[in-house]
Amino acid sequence: MNDMEIYWEAASRIAGVAGLILTGCVLNRFGTPFLQNKKYARVPGMVYAAVMLVLYVFPWYNGLLIVNVFGMAAFFAAMCAVDKRNIRQKAFLAVTGYLLKWITGGFSHVLWGILGESVLLSDGLADKPVFSLVVYCVMETVFLAAAFGIQILACDMIGRAYVCKKENMTRREFLLMLSPFMLILLGYFIFAYWENMYRRDMGMYIEDTHPEHMWIQFCYQVLSFVAMLTVIVIYQNIKGIRRQEQENAVLAQQMATMERHIGEVEALYRDIRGLRHDMGNHVMILENLLEKGEREEAAAYLSEWKKQGDGGASERKSGNPVTDVILTEKKKEMEEKRIHFTCDFHYPQGTNINAFDISIILHNVLDNAIYGAAQCPNPYIRLRAYRRKNAYMIEISNSLLQEIPIEEESGLPETTKGTGGEHGYGLANVKRVAARYFGGIDIVQSKTEFKLTVMLMLA
Repeated sequence: MNDMEIYWEAASRIAGVAGLILTGCVLNRFGTPFLQNKKYARVPGMVYAAVMLVLYVFPWYNGLLIVNVFGMAAFFAAMCAVDKRNIRQKAFLAVTGYLLKWITGGFSHVLWGILGESVLLSDGLADKPVFSLVVYCVMETVFLAAAFGIQILACDMIGRAYVCKKENMTRREFLLMLSPFMLILLGYFIFAYWENMYRRDMGMYIEDTHPEHMWIQFCYQVLSFVAMLTVIVIYQNIKGIRRQEQENAVLAQQMATMERHIGEVEALYRDIRGLRHDMGNHVMILENLLEKGEREEAAAYLSEWKKQGDGGASERKSGNPVTDVILTEKKKEMEEKRIHFTCDFHYPQGTNINAFDISIILHNVLDNAIYGAAQCPNPYIRLRAYRRKNAYMIEISNSLLQEIPIEEESGLPETTKGTGGEHGYGLANVKRVAARYFGGIDIVQSKTEFKLTVMLMLA
């Protein structure tokens, strides 16, 4: 092997190594949004690149299917090691990444077939080996950059289509999603098998004698990518509809609770009207006793009346009877669960804010706070409301056993299934109520405390 052949071999090897490293970077970008542990989110892509680089030094590498399978299997195993949740989703991502690598590689292959070979095999470079090597290195750099850009674009499109990244993929969803992808994978294996058989039997690449094969494969790859994107979009739409149904179910349950509370308030008003009637009788009796000079009898009667009145006193005075009922009910629930409750809540009198909307907010934030605090050894909940210029703020803090994962897309805590039903869906309703008043929500948490602030703008 002469010096030029060594240089050509070195340039080809360097291009191959660079391509594997860039693919590892793309997989990092593709997989990171699906992982909860962001600290080690880059590990799967690095493991893929390391495994592929080790396999690349073997003489039987040559782009064999089994080598790519090993690489994606290593990527899948590393994702599972970093984040042990939702294994089915990670298996689906590994298959998706495998197909994207082949599809984007096909785009680059077409680009090289159109421009690369026509330039390198031109008459002007045939007798200029050094210049030809330089042109080859420049073109490899350009095509590597183009391939990297195409891979990034394809992965970003898939990532944007896959909205509910942190939601679990059920077994049924996994099988339904994987079925069309396996058909695409079968087509890939058929193309690869045919190309390898032709090269082994004829001693040349099939594109050398049948250039139309490259375009047939390219069309299949384009259609495959469109199909993958369509399947993911449909899946996410179904998940979105299901999530909306669950949020509506939570809201319907809360509306039924509101109706019960309104009934309790009406009963309270009836009691107040009866109390006003009784007060008139009590006052008349006291006046008669005082007119007769029976002060001791009047004092005893007044003392007994006061005791009876204290027994029926309302526990909360927030400025609105509906919120009074909610706070009293939640306080009793906290007492049963031994949660220390501190409340400084005042209803925004004389504003455009509807009592029903405030009730939805209080129900959801207090339910979530009780759910989170009840798991702690020293549970507490602090609720307060205040006005800041033209904004009404509701702030609730609760003790926390461990930090809650936040969904990047919605900015809300991940939903969980508890014994009391779907937990976490109610905060989406809180966010919608806040948006109706041109406000929003803000979440701040540490290892021991979760703090939620709801802002509503006043008209």
